Order: sequence, then structure tokens, then C-alpha cells
Amino acid sequence: MADPASNISYVDHYKGGAMILPLFEASESQWNRYGRAVAYLIGLCYMFLGVNIIADVFMASIEVITSKTKKIKIATANANGDNGDDSPNSAPHFDTIEVKIWNDTVSNLTLMALGSSAPEILLSIIEIVGNNFEPGELGPGTIVGSASFNLLVITAICIYVIPDDESRRIKEINVFACTSFFAVFAYIWLYLVIEVITPGVIEIWEGIVTFLFFPLIVLLAFAADKNFWRKQMEMEGDWNQMQDVDLSEAIERRRTTSRVSKCSERELLKKSGDNAIELDVFSKQKTGSEEDVRHIIEMGKKQLKDPKEAADIATAEMLRRTHHSRAWYRVIAGRANKGGSKVPFYNKPKDEDQAALEGKEPSRNGDMTVARVEFSAAAYSCMENEGTIKLGVVRTGNLACKTSVNFETSDGTANAGEDYVAKAGVIEFEEGECIKCIEIEIIDDDVWEETETFFVRLFNPSRGTEMDKICVTQVSIINDDEPGILQFQKPSYLYKESAGMAELVIERNDGCDGRVTVRFKTKDITAIAGKDYEETYGYAAFEHGEVTKSVYIPLVDDSSYEENETFEVTLLDATGGASIGKTRRTIVTILNDDDYQTLITRVANLTSVNLDKLVIGKESWKQQFTEALSVNGGNVDEAEALDFVLHFLTFGWKVLFACVPPAHIAGGWLCFCVSLGVIAIVTAIIGDMASILGLLLGIKDSVTAITLVALGTSLPDTFASKVAATNEDTADAAIGNITGSNSVNVFLGLGIPWVIATLYKHYSYASNDKRSKFIVEDKSLPFTIALYSIAAISTLLLLTWRRYSTQAGKAELGGNPFVKKVSAGFCVSFWLIYIVCASLYAYQIIDFS
Repeated sequence: MADPASNISYVDHYKGGAMILPLFEASESQWNRYGRAVAYLIGLCYMFLGVNIIADVFMASIEVITSKTKKIKIATANANGDNGDDSPNSAPHFDTIEVKIWNDTVSNLTLMALGSSAPEILLSIIEIVGNNFEPGELGPGTIVGSASFNLLVITAICIYVIPDDESRRIKEINVFACTSFFAVFAYIWLYLVIEVITPGVIEIWEGIVTFLFFPLIVLLAFAADKNFWRKQMEMEGDWNQMQDVDLSEAIERRRTTSRVSKCSERELLKKSGDNAIELDVFSKQKTGSEEDVRHIIEMGKKQLKDPKEAADIATAEMLRRTHHSRAWYRVIAGRANKGGSKVPFYNKPKDEDQAALEGKEPSRNGDMTVARVEFSAAAYSCMENEGTIKLGVVRTGNLACKTSVNFETSDGTANAGEDYVAKAGVIEFEEGECIKCIEIEIIDDDVWEETETFFVRLFNPSRGTEMDKICVTQVSIINDDEPGILQFQKPSYLYKESAGMAELVIERNDGCDGRVTVRFKTKDITAIAGKDYEETYGYAAFEHGEVTKSVYIPLVDDSSYEENETFEVTLLDATGGASIGKTRRTIVTILNDDDYQTLITRVANLTSVNLDKLVIGKESWKQQFTEALSVNGGNVDEAEALDFVLHFLTFGWKVLFACVPPAHIAGGWLCFCVSLGVIAIVTAIIGDMASILGLLLGIKDSVTAITLVALGTSLPDTFASKVAATNEDTADAAIGNITGSNSVNVFLGLGIPWVIATLYKHYSYASNDKRSKFIVEDKSLPFTIALYSIAAISTLLLLTWRRYSTQAGKAELGGNPFVKKVSAGFCVSFWLIYIVCASLYAYQIIDFS
């Protein structure tokens, strides 16, 4: 028999507050105390997996609900297509578009905040109800602990994961300012209620007021989203101009979205009526998948890539043009963490993919009021004996101002001090200047070395300036006295007949000393010179230091149908000491336009498959069970070992929760209600297990709440924010919702149970009975609230400083590598201080009273 001293009686110490556990009270009392603790710890972790999976199902239903649209008609051009015709006989033409029913700000603060914080909110409600309407420590502690983790740790991660040459700013700053105020005010109000207004006692009116702050924050955030206060001030002024600005933004969203745009109905309707809106660009935008793919490929150089690669790029481009909600990122991140169907294309397109889509390297926006700086080329090369190399930095956009940008070198295979002299400094552009040079010293030694590289980056632009595409350039130091090896860049090229011209690139590798030439000529295979292409021959000349040259072969476009045809281009007779490499021949395939259409269709089909993987929620139980039973959504070939491990660990939960009604049934509301009920059950078990685990290990509920429980319920939001930070162009989806969620946690997670408990006690007991009072005895709660408030204010001040500081890149996330590391370290350090101080205070090791 186990040592009685090593066991705990659940009846005496815990059973009064439990709702479900322990299931086997009699037998468990005979187990070893620490053995039971290990079992409950493993069980608690497994329950966290379960609640996160069902929370993803819940979020999928919310995404379906909040993404609902309705069709409206907008007057565009005249029926005869003559834009601008004011003839009274010309009939109006209407373009049918879709608009979202739910406002993004309202959905973020209501359903999405509820979905993100459902476990914490339900845990607080369940704890009070299960404890005979008496307050507990686990629920409130989890709310405060989760809020601190969200604001401090998630913000730190989002700041840090942005690539060094990028940054993210909050776009909806008015909404963020509103929710940030309430993220601090909510906890100050909580402190005032517990410690100042009615110390240690919660009155009915305090619970009601706490709950009513929830609709207040929704209304104020909605007003901030619509610029209500600003518009009221400007109604008598430049109202029409404001409408034009908003309308142009709506049109731009429609133009750049690959599918039917979903924008605010108010923005689209406000100028309809007497002044018909010309939205011709709307009608020009096709919504069919083939047209989308064709448009994207035509944006490039008319050379069709491999169908799968083209489909991947087309998918990435469509996602880049589409705004995604936090619920979308939460579900997508959740899939990858449970061995389910991963979405391989939710990352933003890589630089080379974006260049392929656009056929050029444009700046990030066309705003001529902003100066943009970048290198004049993505790569430079020089001979080792040249002594110096000059790198061009160009400014576009607004030239009528002074601006500056920092630069610094960093090692690649070349080492500073051995191969080049490290350099850092500031480039200053005067008014009207559009180009500057950075001169870097190259060290010439007597040791033969292969071509080595180092990098130079631009960062920290001054106010009114932003980085353009090429903010990092590569410099290659080529060994002396080597003329190089010449060869084609690719062994084959694919062009459609109507492309008009085939561009073939010749590379010069392993040296670029002196002037060299190479002869090239075409040769028929199945294509006939003069009929399918123009016979071309000549010389490609490389001047000293040049490393690439292009040759152009004209293609003949005729009206007759032909099979795919090929011809060959060969390199001959290199001069100047250069040699010809392995790829001395390249094959050019000319596609008939009909075959090109077939390939377009194939790419469109592959793109459609990719996009199907992005669908949030399933339409049938069969689809749900199929995905639940499959590793990586059935794509076993691309599954990794971790996918199999995660699938094994979550298999039971996935099958169980596949029984929940699919999100697309009954508009998502049936799934919403059922999954919310399941979350409540799982959360009740988590509350029981966390309390029992704390009891077994001698840990107070208040400490368990701010550490283990808060961490377990917040991890899914961490992954979702990380994905959103790296893939969105703004910081809104990453950290913009944290402040709103933290305030909603208090207003719902404490407001609802306080109202329930105070009303129950008021009507169940006489007014002179002590039991009629809802007494809060947790002395550590006010201290943790005060700690969080200090940390929250400090973090929000940090984000404000980052937004306006050139040192931080004038953005909340990313920016200067050193500054972002310091910022992230500041937030994490504050969280660790919060955990340590709150724990020490709970055990009365420290006392600030």
C-alpha cells in the first residue's frame, strides 16, 4: 500500500470545486503522488491539444460566418460602352459585385475575439459555476496570464521573425489605438473594482458595467474604423474629396484582387445615385481561374514555366492579393501543427517569383509623395585587382526633398579585412538627386581564390522614405586574369508562338577579365528558319566586367495550326582566352497558341487544386473524416516524419471532432454552437486537471494559471501571429488583434461570470447573509493585474516609439536587426519579470503591500 503521507484526499482538498475529475477517486488515492502528477501533466498537455483542435474548428465556423457576402449593383458605364457619354438617351450600365456583410473590425472584436479567447473565457465561467458561484483563482489568473503572454511574448516573436530587410506597420492605426486604450483600461478597471471601489467584493452593478464595456469597445472601434470623428469635422469641408479617396481605395482593391472583391458596401454606395461611378476596371477583371492564370503569366516575359511551378507562383500571387482574417491564419497554422493538410503556398511569393510574375522589379507602391531608395542592380562583380567597386543607389518617387538611408557590408564567402574593407555609413540625397554611389575597397592578394561574395544592404530610411525592391545587393570578387567560361543559362527554353521574340541568356562564369566574344547561330530541328523563326547568327560581346548577355531570336506567328516545333542555338569560337562551358547548346520549343491554351488550362487546374487546400471548413462529414484519417490531408508523398508524429498524437481528437457539423452547413452557425459546447466540456476538464496537478505538486492555482494554463491556451495564437507577421504586408493580422482580444477577455471572461454569480447570490440569500456577497479572496490577483498594466503600457509605448523612429524602421515589426532584437528582448524580459514577481508574491516571498 502506498504511503499515506504521499497521497492527498480529493474529498477534503478538492472535490468541492470539481465538476468532472477525478473519475476514479478511490483508486487514484492509492497511487504515488508524483506518479499521479506526471499522469495529470501528460493528460493536461493532451487536453491542450484537444482544445486547440476544436478551437480551430470553432474559428473555421467564424471564418465562414464573417466572410458572408451579398451582391449589389454599382452604376459603371453606359450600356453602349461609351464612357463619359452624358446623352440623356444613354442607358446606365450596372456592374454586380460582392460586398462583405460583416465589418472586419466588428468581427475581430466579437466572433473572432471569442474564438481566440474561448478557452480562457469559458474556464472562468465554468470555474465559478462549478464552485457554487464562489470566485476561484484559476479563471481570472488565466485571463491575466494569457493577456500578458499575448501582448509581450507574441509581440516579441512577431517583431523578431520579420526578415532583416523588411518591416510591417499597423494599417488600421485608429482601431489599434482604440483597442490599445481598452487593453490597459480593462485591467485598470479590474484593479479598481477589486481593490478600490468595493475592496474584496464584487457588486451587481460592477459586473454589469464590466460586461457593458464590451459593446462599448465594439462601437468605439467601429467608429474609429470608419473615421467617424474625422468625418464629422470634415463634413462641411472637403467631404467629396474624402469620398473620392475612399472610393479609389475600393476600386484599387477590386483591381488587384484575383477573385471577386469583398469590400465595404458603404464605400461603394456612397457616391452612387446622381453621380454614376465609372468602374470600368471592374468589368475588365475576369474572375475565372484560367483568366487569372493567363493574366499572371502575361504579366511576365511570356515564357511559360513548368506547369506545377507556374501554378505555385499563380497561387502565391492570388494569396498575396487577398486580405486574410486572423481566423484564416489561426486555422492554417493549426493544420500544420496537427499533421493535417498543410497549405504549402500561404507564404508571400519569393523575390524571384514576384519578378517572374511582373516581368520587372517594381517599387512597392506608386505613391509619388514618398521617396523610395534601392540599389541599381541586384548583383555586382569586379576583378580582385581593381582596388575599388562602386555600387549605385537610386532614388525614385518624391525627389523634391532631402532624404537619407544607412548602408553596411556583411560577409558572404568573402571576409572583411581579408578580401574587402568593411564599410558602413549614411547616404544623403539632396533635393533633386536621384543617384548616389557607395565605394568599397577591394583587397588584392597573391593567393589564388575562387570567386567570393559579400553583401551590402540598405536600411533605416529617413522619414518620408521607404525601401524599394533591391535593398540588398551581392558583390562578387572575381579572381584576376581569368576571362571566364561562357555558356547558356538554361539548356532549354519554352515560348509560345505569339511571343514574338525568344530571349536566350549567356552567362560568363569563373572570371570576367577583359573583352571576350562568342559566336552563336541557330539550327533547324523541327522548326524551319524563315517560316517558324528568323535565322539568326552573330557575336555576343562581353566587355570587361560584364557577366551576362542576352541574344534575341525573332519568332514568326502565323495563322495556320502547327505542332510544337524546336530549333537549336549553338555557341562557337570564344575569343579573348574565354572557353565554352558544358551548356554550349540550348533548345528552343515554339508552342502553338492552341497548345499554349492547353497548358494554361492545366496550370489553371493545378492552381485550383492549390486554392482548394486553402478552403476553411468542410462541406460534408465525409470530407471531415477523410481529412481526419489522413496524414497531411492524404498527400503522404510530401509528408514529413513530424507530420506522422503529430497525426498519431492528435488522431483521436481529429476523429472525435470530425463529428462536429461541417462549417458550411447552416451558414456556419450550427458548427459554431456545437463546437462552443465542446470547448466548454474540454475546458472544464482542463480546469479540473490543472487544479489537481497544482494540488499534487503544491503549486497554487494562481501560479498554475499564469504559467501552464495561459501558455497552453495561447500557443495556437502564437503560431497564427507568426504566420501572419511573415506573410501579410501589414502588422494588423499579427498584433493588431491582440489588444482587442485582451480587453474582450476581461469584459466577457469576468463580466459574464460576475453578473451570473452576483445575481445568483443576491436572489438566493438574504441581504444580511454573508453568502449574498461575491467575495474575492485572491490577494495575488490585484498584484498580477498591476504588473500586467505596467507591462502593457511599456509595450505599447515601445510599439509607438518603433512606429515613429527611423532607428526602428518606422514600423511596429521588423526593421533594423539590432533594434528588433533589443525590442523583442525587452518584451520577453518583461514577461519573465511578470511571471517571477507574480509567483513570488503568490507565495508571499515578496510583499509590496
